[in-house]
Amino acid sequence: MSDNLTLFGGPAPEPVPEESDHRKLTRRQHRLLDAGLHPLTVVLSGSLRLHEEAAPAKDRQADGRRCGNCAFRQRSAWGYPKCTFGDGVRATRGTATDVRAFWSACVDHQWRSDA
Repeated sequence: MSDNLTLFGGPAPEPVPEESDHRKLTRRQHRLLDAGLHPLTVVLSGSLRLHEEAAPAKDRQADGRRCGNCAFRQRSAWGYPKCTFGDGVRATRGTATDVRAFWSACVDHQWRSDA
């Protein structure tokens, strides 16, 4: 039997490309938002709930509290947006803790004074 045939003699299926790490991270962050948790939950030992006045995750144009209008969202020394709440305990140098402006805000959200 040829190497390109399956058990029943048909052609072998095309290989499925592996999903990139960045895409896997994005999908995990969206699942957390859908569950009412903030994406930075991944770096905490507990869970980080969304603010009761948080903008809906599915509607990026809706009004409400978002990470983009939070006082704790600051640029790191390397230029990446990070959460500085609690002296930066939610930030690492990795992309998993880059804070997207459109994310629904967590319970610790404070309005930025220039927002």
